[in-house]
Amino acid sequence: MTELETELCELFGEVLGVPGIEPEDHFFDLGGHSLLASKLVKQVHERYGVRVTLRSFYEDPTARAVAQHLDQAA
Repeated sequence: MTELETELCELFGEVLGVPGIEPEDHFFDLGGHSLLASKLVKQVHERYGVRVTLRSFYEDPTARAVAQHLDQAA
């Protein structure tokens, strides 16, 4: 697990109120819904300065996928 994935897992956990998130855990399987997804995407943008579209998040709603998106944007 990369440092970025670790940070994103913590952020997923904060938004969902679920501890111990792993990089491949599916946001919606953990109780996420559209409003929480919007909140998470907004927090990722505020923290990292990169926009992750809701569409791309819905296609692969894992911390690992978000980390890859952020790495590609850098």
